[in-house]
Amino acid sequence: MEKIWRLIVDGALDPYLNMAIDEAIMLRQAHAGSQPTLRIYRWLYPCVSVGRFQKPLTLTLSPKGRGEGEGDNNLPVVKRPTGGGAVIHNEFSFTYSVIYREDSGIIPRGVSNSYREIHAGVLEGLKGLGIEANFYLNEKKNPKSPVGGGCFISPVEFDVMCGGRKIAGAAQRRKFGVVLHQGEVSLGLDVWSKWSYNNFLIAFTSGLSRHLKAEFLKGQISDMEISLAEELIAAHIEEVNR
Repeated sequence: MEKIWRLIVDGALDPYLNMAIDEAIMLRQAHAGSQPTLRIYRWLYPCVSVGRFQKPLTLTLSPKGRGEGEGDNNLPVVKRPTGGGAVIHNEFSFTYSVIYREDSGIIPRGVSNSYREIHAGVLEGLKGLGIEANFYLNEKKNPKSPVGGGCFISPVEFDVMCGGRKIAGAAQRRKFGVVLHQGEVSLGLDVWSKWSYNNFLIAFTSGLSRHLKAEFLKGQISDMEISLAEELIAAHIEEVNR
């Protein structure tokens, strides 16, 4: 079954706006029944995002390892609408979100099934560039990451691995029957020196398109979604300042 998806390719945006747009698309889909959406975006400046249940004040970054400590404990911290641990976003980040109604049948239901299905599309895109990657399969479930831990330190089942290192992970949220899957592919300078961002974007979307049997048609964020995103940012600022 092929389904028409909306593809949004954003430039570098403020981290708070990036998170608010993802949440706004999820909420609009719940109430307006809009198309499933694949959104790909960049970051206006380096930052750390943390899961919605994680307290930024407890954030600790390890001194080694991409994603959780290549940088600076003083980076701005933004909270994601999904769960998971801390992720550093910078110029080597390829960040995306997948938003769809769970009852649409376009992706298998359930957290594990949907996570595996989306990441299988990510794997297909990576292999199209000659990147040897595979699923992390762990028969013994990982213990819960400690508070303040980073997403790229400890892989979980169906994360994407390359050379013994986790290079792609994600977190999800379900609300009003809509799934928001926020993911990131973290590739080093050695990869970006071979392919441009646009080359990688084409391979990534092609891999997802083939695996999900989806047709991605380029679109844009609606005025209603932008308006709702601005409201979400304002509400967050008000909450922080209380």
